[in-house]
Amino acid sequence: MNGVTVLATDTNVMSQVRTLPFVKWTKYTGKIDVAQPIGARKSKFATQTYNYGTAATQLNQVNASYLHNAGYTGRDIHIGVLDAGFLNANVNAGFDSLRLQGRLLGTKDFSEPVPNIYGSDSHGSNVLSIMTGNLLNQYLGAAPHASYWLIRTEYAPSEYLSETDFWVAGIEFADSVGVDVVNSSLGYTTFDDPAMNFTYANMNGTFSRASRAATLAAQKGILIFNSAGNEGNKTWHYIGVPADADGIISVGAATSTAEPSVFTSYGPSADNRQKPDLSAMGTATAYINTSGALTAGNGTSYSSPLMAGMFACFLQYAKANLNSFSMQTLIQAAKQSAHLYSTPTYRLGYGIPNFQQACFNLTILSDSGKTINNDLIVYRDENANDIQIWSKFINNASIAIYNLAGTKVYSNKLTDSPAIISTSGFAKGVYLIRIVENGISVSKKIVLN
Repeated sequence: MNGVTVLATDTNVMSQVRTLPFVKWTKYTGKIDVAQPIGARKSKFATQTYNYGTAATQLNQVNASYLHNAGYTGRDIHIGVLDAGFLNANVNAGFDSLRLQGRLLGTKDFSEPVPNIYGSDSHGSNVLSIMTGNLLNQYLGAAPHASYWLIRTEYAPSEYLSETDFWVAGIEFADSVGVDVVNSSLGYTTFDDPAMNFTYANMNGTFSRASRAATLAAQKGILIFNSAGNEGNKTWHYIGVPADADGIISVGAATSTAEPSVFTSYGPSADNRQKPDLSAMGTATAYINTSGALTAGNGTSYSSPLMAGMFACFLQYAKANLNSFSMQTLIQAAKQSAHLYSTPTYRLGYGIPNFQQACFNLTILSDSGKTINNDLIVYRDENANDIQIWSKFINNASIAIYNLAGTKVYSNKLTDSPAIISTSGFAKGVYLIRIVENGISVSKKIVLN
């Protein structure tokens, strides 16, 4: 048997085979497990830089890369999309990843007796692409790894009050299948039968059944995003139903330079609540059309899914990094990060959020940074004018302290526990201490008086 080649895939067997007199040589073909230092091990969410392609402008405007590059791309978050139809979504190359990865959870059609999800209107497909469209190096949606339910509640050829009832059925169905987020790029103001028309006085969040249903769903913990409307330059220039609902996020449209889109509808609600709530790019928003080609369009129908997709990523971040939080706190953190927070308007609401700042705000507002088994203990010694940080994370860890504006005021490496940091040079106020080691982040809020 001289000259016979033997291939082995187990290192223990390899050492035994190599000593046999008839074995000429051996070659290991299994996995090579090279020991790595702790700091070099792969974190729970691997850092990755994404190529947004034509979606770069709209995603960069909200600082999407802060969440995406940290691994928060909507994974395990379920989104219900209420719309008029999803033409070719079952064959569109832009949704290959959605279908092949099993993230298309199902469909439901409330607008016609015979389901026609994929053969009807293109509007829902355009909307869906803004959230999860994926063409390598050409386009990436706001929540590319979220999972989706496609729910048809709108019958596009006509407009009757019954469609608000379809909307109610759609939101009830979304709740029944356990969605976390709903995007509704739909709105109702006037109808084919003028006797059914709403008035501005009806935009009070309770007149329409759809608005009441939206509020109930929000109270149950679903994040609901609804386009504010495209009536800003028309005779009816106000928001519609169910954008007037309390507790949901009504989304206005902005240009790439953060100016109000000419068509974006005006608030407030008839009972004088701030509407819209937030805004995103709705002028020349990039999307993938029903033929799989790259294009752009206008409308709050496109700013709303952009916001919904980003909140899916934000929700994933919150679940991974906080012990507890409320949806109201999540929304408030995003509002406080928006560029018009101190001076909201009735066209853009609190403005365009910055999701890096929103993540910081969320930890401050919830005061519940993930501290498993007391991994992070912060003790402030007022007599010594310093703070002491006790942490199990002492192997190649970094410490950063941020002020309430999100500006880093201190950073260092943690090589010993406790770490003692003087606060004599810090102004009075609220600060966030964040320790990061091996991709794991723990945070704690402190107040210096």
